[in-house]
Amino acid sequence: MTIFINPGSGPVREATEEHAAINITVFGDDLRRAGLDVRSADRIPANDYGDGRYAFELAMADGRTIEIQMPGLPVERVRYVGEDDQNIWDFPRLYVDGSSWVWKFALSVCAPEDGDA
Repeated sequence: MTIFINPGSGPVREATEEHAAINITVFGDDLRRAGLDVRSADRIPANDYGDGRYAFELAMADGRTIEIQMPGLPVERVRYVGEDDQNIWDFPRLYVDGSSWVWKFALSVCAPEDGDA
C-alpha cells in the first residue's frame, strides 16, 4: 500500500544548481507581479537540503528574509500555477522556511501576515 502525504516533497532527481538559479529568478518575478517587493535572492549553499533543492534567501523590502529551497529542474517542470494542462502531482514542491508547497501556493506563503507589512 502506498500513502501520499505531500506528493512532490521527495528527492528531485536530475536537478542542477543552474536550473534552481533560473527558477528563483522567475519565482522572484512572480512575487513582484503579485505586489511583493523582493530586493535580492542570495544563494546559501550551506543550507541546501541535498536532495535536488538549492537554498536561496529572499530579502524582502519589508525587512523579512525568506528561505526558499528551490528544485533544480527546468522551470516548466517546477512552476505549477494551476493551468488546465498542469497536473499538480507532476510537480516537485519548494520549501518555504521549512514547509513544502507547490509553486502557486509558495507564492502566497511569501506574503506577509496581516499586520506584518
